[in-house]
Amino acid sequence: MDLRRWDGQIEEIVIDKGKKKKKTVLVDEQIARVKKIYNSWQSGNDYSDVPELSRVATLSEIRDKGYSFASSKYIEFVDHDLEIDYPTEMTRIQNEMCELLTLEKNSQTMLTDAFRGIGYDIE
Repeated sequence: MDLRRWDGQIEEIVIDKGKKKKKTVLVDEQIARVKKIYNSWQSGNDYSDVPELSRVATLSEIRDKGYSFASSKYIEFVDHDLEIDYPTEMTRIQNEMCELLTLEKNSQTMLTDAFRGIGYDIE
């Protein structure tokens, strides 16, 4: 599970003097997952770091990073886009776009014909 994908519930909150800030609101399933990881770490039972989600940092690591708790300073995120076969993906997207453009042209023609049929030319 990738923390970068936990942004399905974003709310804007008003902070100081009308300024707005976005925050991620976790759903119940995500809260349960975080609680399970934390309790596992706290009890020492079956805890292991979860790639792209959780990692135990030592006090010296935290000190070396200026006491920052930004997850990106401790958890390595993998660029999954590097695994994409770009020529294949671009061909797929190209075909999809051609289909969409054809559908759009057909829709425009149908709309123009419909207006013409009721006596209103829109060209």
